[in-house]
Amino acid sequence: MPEEGKVIRINKWDQVTVRNSLDDTVKEILNKKIGWNEYHSLFDGRLLISFIAVCFSSFAAAWHYIVSFEEVKPVLIVCSVGYFVTVGILQLYQWYVEKGCFYQAIENDGKVKRSWKWSSEMKSYDDKYMLTASYSQDNRFAQGNNTKSISAYITEDGEIVKRLLEVEIEKLYKDLLRNE
Repeated sequence: MPEEGKVIRINKWDQVTVRNSLDDTVKEILNKKIGWNEYHSLFDGRLLISFIAVCFSSFAAAWHYIVSFEEVKPVLIVCSVGYFVTVGILQLYQWYVEKGCFYQAIENDGKVKRSWKWSSEMKSYDDKYMLTASYSQDNRFAQGNNTKSISAYITEDGEIVKRLLEVEIEKLYKDLLRNE
């Protein structure tokens, strides 16, 4: 995550770097300005699924080291199939559960408790950065998004202008709370 006061310069033509840098800046703003603490349950799920896949491959490699190939063939088949099924589950988890979410937080102001999710999207070869915020509170749910060109947040030199991104985040946050 970027340090406070440090100028962030990126290659504005590298779309993946642009999106990741803007996401990191949004995280920093939400943690420092709004005062939330990040919640990592989605990422913990991804790590658990990845750990299971690595266990399959590690067990197969260790077993193959101990036993000859003819005796280990059924174990290798089971572990290989298990690994690829687990990786498939990981991909489905990222598509349908995470849905591009890069930040989760729980807002608790003493009266209400809201669970927030922030995600972003940039289509291939497009300059539009879509920031989506959603929260759930008891049985209520609200979602809003903001789509702007990256040129609204990044200068010609590739420097991210945090102040402009901060204004958009606060606007999106307040708009969602206003609809309560």
